[in-house]
Amino acid sequence: MDLSWWLVQTAVFAASLLQAATGIGFGVIAGPVLLLILNNASAIQVSIILSLVIALLLAPSIFRQVDRALFKLLVYGTCAGIPLGIIVFLNIDISTLKLLAGLAVAFMALTTAGVFGSDGDSDRVTYSSGSGLSMGVISGAMSSSLGMPGPVPAAWMLTRSFGKEVIRSTILFLFIPSYLAAAAIQAAMAGIKSDTMTWSLTLLPATVAGVVIGKLLEPHINERLFKIIITLILACTAVGLFLDVLNR
Repeated sequence: MDLSWWLVQTAVFAASLLQAATGIGFGVIAGPVLLLILNNASAIQVSIILSLVIALLLAPSIFRQVDRALFKLLVYGTCAGIPLGIIVFLNIDISTLKLLAGLAVAFMALTTAGVFGSDGDSDRVTYSSGSGLSMGVISGAMSSSLGMPGPVPAAWMLTRSFGKEVIRSTILFLFIPSYLAAAAIQAAMAGIKSDTMTWSLTLLPATVAGVVIGKLLEPHINERLFKIIITLILACTAVGLFLDVLNR
């Protein structure tokens, strides 16, 4: 087994751990490494499949913490956002799309940086149905165009004083319909690459191990640390998008 094999296994383990512990972050760590090693569309497909696996593995344990009212709004918005994202993807230059997404994520990172002084408290949560639907639309559009449904709605929930358990659970549960739709879109538009399932199965043990460790670590992450981690993930996501644009 060569160095690249160990690199991708380690990246997927770390990414799965982060996703299980916080609800987002898989693409930030595993995405670039998968693209580097696979160097084709299979990288996106493998990322989608493994992210879906993580959400399904955690679903039974997070179900009770999901904010059901908000989840419904996010799903409704996602249903509208997914076809919008496809239209955008097909009609806008990919560099422009990534630049706009990077600006949006950077704005959310700066916004969340201002909430470190407060503790998440579901009793003080305030949001309108319209804003919840809007976040769903953005999530769906970013899911189908870039495979990134989580960062913006997670940051928005953070600024609305949702607690970490509710944010983590609601976002992870949202990944189930989002990534199922993304997988269907990939299959319809690009077909399933020959090495997609091979790599997915090869990386499955590292994914499961990361989920197990991440689930064990999650109770030890307090509200303040959770907010810092989410903000760092957002910042890294934005920087990654900007660098990708500059390197094209």
